Amino acid sequence: MSTLNQFLSDLWKNGQVEVAHELKTFSLEELNDAQLVLQKGYEAEQTHFPGTAPTFAAEPALWAAQYLYRSIQFILLRHLDEKTMQEHLLPWPVQVNAEAVYAADLSLRHLPSLFSFAKGLSPADPLLLELKKTASTWPFSGLGIAEAAPEAEALLLSHPDLAIAYSDRIIAKRLKTKAQEPHIRPLIAAALGDHAQTLWPNWDA
Repeated sequence: MSTLNQFLSDLWKNGQVEVAHELKTFSLEELNDAQLVLQKGYEAEQTHFPGTAPTFAAEPALWAAQYLYRSIQFILLRHLDEKTMQEHLLPWPVQVNAEAVYAADLSLRHLPSLFSFAKGLSPADPLLLELKKTASTWPFSGLGIAEAAPEAEALLLSHPDLAIAYSDRIIAKRLKTKAQEPHIRPLIAAALGDHAQTLWPNWDA
């Protein structure tokens, strides 16, 4: 049986995960164990953050872990209908802040890989539409899947260190159109500095 904490451990260790073959409510013990795994993941990850990382927020971290787990289940268990999907892939219920963005990213950063894996589905498949919606709402994690919701991107850019990390991801993914957007362009130029032609030739052409 695949538990949530084992799922997270495998995800970070080698990217090869297993999920249960049926939808089952996560127990309180399982959620507590998963929270400990997420806390350790945050502690390891924040050392690579460009600046001061937002404080760990357990609730959005747990929400995102469950969301990712369920999304994989809905890709694999194709007999599950749209109504069931809507009942289990619930959006984050309160206003998003910087802490939520960074905590959720521990799991949601895998959305692009998951989206690529799901591309074999019909473009109109409810799950693909749901993943695009989530990527738009969480652009720090879903970068490259869908256009960022303006308010979600504004939040990122209002946090200096998250803005730097966001620009680093745009550069890493070579998202040229995104990099040239007027409100993003100064961030990319600052990140590349005098080494632009070496790190990303003609990014602004």
